Amino acid sequence: MTKSGSDTFESLLSSRARVGWGVAVATPRPSMSALYEFGGGYPDPASFPYEGMIEATADMMKAEGAAAMTYGEPQGYRGLRELICHKYELFEKMKADPENIIVANGSGQALALAFGAFIDPGDVVIAEAPTFSGSLNTIRRHGPQILDVPVDDEGIVTAAVRERLEGLRRQGRRCKLIYTIVNFQNPAGPSQSLARRQELIALANEYETLILEDDAYGELRFEGETLPPLYSLDTTGRVVRAGTLSKILGAGVRLGWLCAPPEMIPAFQGFLFGGGVNPFMSRVATFFLRTEMPAHVARLIAVYRAKRDAMLRALDEVLGATDAVISRPQGGFFLWIKLPSGTSQKRLAELAIEARVQYTPGAAFYANGGGEEFIRLAFSYEPPEKCYEGARLLAKAILAARA
Repeated sequence: MTKSGSDTFESLLSSRARVGWGVAVATPRPSMSALYEFGGGYPDPASFPYEGMIEATADMMKAEGAAAMTYGEPQGYRGLRELICHKYELFEKMKADPENIIVANGSGQALALAFGAFIDPGDVVIAEAPTFSGSLNTIRRHGPQILDVPVDDEGIVTAAVRERLEGLRRQGRRCKLIYTIVNFQNPAGPSQSLARRQELIALANEYETLILEDDAYGELRFEGETLPPLYSLDTTGRVVRAGTLSKILGAGVRLGWLCAPPEMIPAFQGFLFGGGVNPFMSRVATFFLRTEMPAHVARLIAVYRAKRDAMLRALDEVLGATDAVISRPQGGFFLWIKLPSGTSQKRLAELAIEARVQYTPGAAFYANGGGEEFIRLAFSYEPPEKCYEGARLLAKAILAARA
């Protein structure tokens, strides 16, 4: 009998690979079976600047020629790192230098670089509950103990963080890293208040731990005040900040980064091959965004605000008389719904399939169990009219799924 491929190599897998072995990998594209794709946080294809990117590519090739087609700097194309610093100052009044930036293959790899640099099996990581399921999968691959803390309307509950940190200190242990999503938290939606940001920095200093600040959506603010990033509030070099162009330029561009104290950069760089990450696309993105970034982001804000508002209107029309709790994020891609009392997730899943509405069950966003009474909806992919129609269908399915 011929052995299968898995029989040949499975016994040789590393312990890190075994953590995720057998778990289905999410398909990086909208579901073809769904008529209303509210499951993944896919950017709107109609918002992509197709013509602008064609022009930027031509302009870049004329200006840089062969340099664009060869290996680049280990930290990434300097022009892109300068652009990232300009973006931070433009949208958040945050100061950073190109030496603070290391370019990665999207924010997913950027986060993995940070976890890889600091996390060993058995270490402790504190993470929000709920939090982004993709980050949870990456954290799990590194084998730490994940201690979760809740979020509320002000973001991460710092009193709960203190309890976790103090409990570890009593055990003679410490937290290596606190992972937090500061703006339009995925999936729950809140933005971390200034007081919570300041408290979190103080806790990191008091308990000698690091903070990994994830901000994939910060530019896409529809309303409310822009608050200073944790990175700019930090005065002792304890914050590493992750960012991406996926949400404002295109997920296929695959450009993310870490912003960190310069002395940390070699720790991340050691996990990358030489030649820099995607020097060609880094140049194209830079040539486009150097002149178009403010206007392009303003267009995106209008696009995604209309989608959010259409989905909220539909949900309120159908679920307004129930005890459902629906988030109203000030930006980003997602709504978070606490289902009405008595809703059967199993029955809801069946009815949603019949209606061809895709969503994500809440349990996917919890490291240690929970979330069964929640679902996440992404309003980013579909046009406003489909956000409205699909949300109404799903809301009716929720009513029908109640015991």
